[in-house]
Amino acid sequence: MDDVERRALPLVQELLFGFRVVIVNGPRQSGKSTLLHQVQRHRAPVVNLDDPSLLDSALADPVAFLDHLPAQVAIDEFQRGGDGLLLALKMAVDRRRERGQFLLAGSTRFLTTQTLSETLTGRVGITELLPLSAGEVRSSPESFVDRLYADGPDIASANCEPLARADYAESICVGGFPELVLGPTTQRFRTAWCRSYVETVTAAATVSQVANVRRPGVVTDLLRQLAARSAQEIVISDLTRELVVDESTVRSYLDVLETLYLVRLVPAWTTSETNRVKRRPVGHVLDSALAAHLVDVTADQLSDLSSPWMGPLLESYVVGEIAKQIGWAEKPTRLLQFRDRQQHEVDVVLERGTAIAAIEVKATSTPRAKDARHLAYLRDRLGARFRIGVVLHTGQQRVALGDRLVAVPVSALWAT
Repeated sequence: MDDVERRALPLVQELLFGFRVVIVNGPRQSGKSTLLHQVQRHRAPVVNLDDPSLLDSALADPVAFLDHLPAQVAIDEFQRGGDGLLLALKMAVDRRRERGQFLLAGSTRFLTTQTLSETLTGRVGITELLPLSAGEVRSSPESFVDRLYADGPDIASANCEPLARADYAESICVGGFPELVLGPTTQRFRTAWCRSYVETVTAAATVSQVANVRRPGVVTDLLRQLAARSAQEIVISDLTRELVVDESTVRSYLDVLETLYLVRLVPAWTTSETNRVKRRPVGHVLDSALAAHLVDVTADQLSDLSSPWMGPLLESYVVGEIAKQIGWAEKPTRLLQFRDRQQHEVDVVLERGTAIAAIEVKATSTPRAKDARHLAYLRDRLGARFRIGVVLHTGQQRVALGDRLVAVPVSALWAT
């Protein structure tokens, strides 16, 4: 893991020059601890609140705990210290104006939890470290999101890695967690790791760090329901019926799963910000390996042409890779999706200022013009705002499908 170059490293270093506090959030086992040690090579040591004795000190007297730490320290699993440690940290950084006083890491989006009374507004820079991207695994530069806007249809000229359906099935089931990417390739190991991960992250002790949950078992059940509905709109009434709980519980536990970095809810794109709030999001398990485990499908099963899971899991995989690239893109870019009452659906809508790039994901090796029909609808509706529409597929063809519409392999995501 130490020799994997993380795209977040230069960004974190840059943020430390501009903010008094920098927070690196991300899922458990995504490599945050390794990143902290890389950043801190020429700074103070890393303090980890997974250490029971350190955690006890932080909880018992958070002010004294911070006062005894060296300057420019990093604190891993900071969310374990709760509201008391956060308030003590605010007092500490307000006493001095120096940049880069604290580097924090957390396995939850802890500043968004209702149990905290402070958000460090104006003092903190926040970034996310998601599981390894395909390009990080391959030591390949990734700029697909930026090239959509810079190159337009010329993106089809990229030098794509030649992969088959079985290769993509394998990538989906490996996902991006370093332990899976770099560990044994047996199905027994993958199943055991994913089962342990889900059990640990949804355990009552972990969930209680972000919310007061009366029925933690329902959190796990909800996660499985979302995996079974990968790449589908979230219909609250369907989930309440399956889980036999009320609507408010489902909404609350969806927030918990997002805060724990287990799921990603992709908002709807419309031309109206108000309508975006009203439209249903589309749900994805955050890492495709966990999604495959939760629906009990292996890479061999997924590569079979009759598998009903290849389409939705491939879409979740692509959404995850694009979300990672947005984290280091040159300009702010929003990840959205589009669905309307006329059954037009676009899997990914990227919004950069007023410019739109759109992506359809197809589990086919032979893309056709009809695969781009919803992209064409969006193009015709938006006119000049529409930069490019891309059909990502599991074949090796790179073809034009119409005005500003192209089909390229999924491996174009990390193509040079």
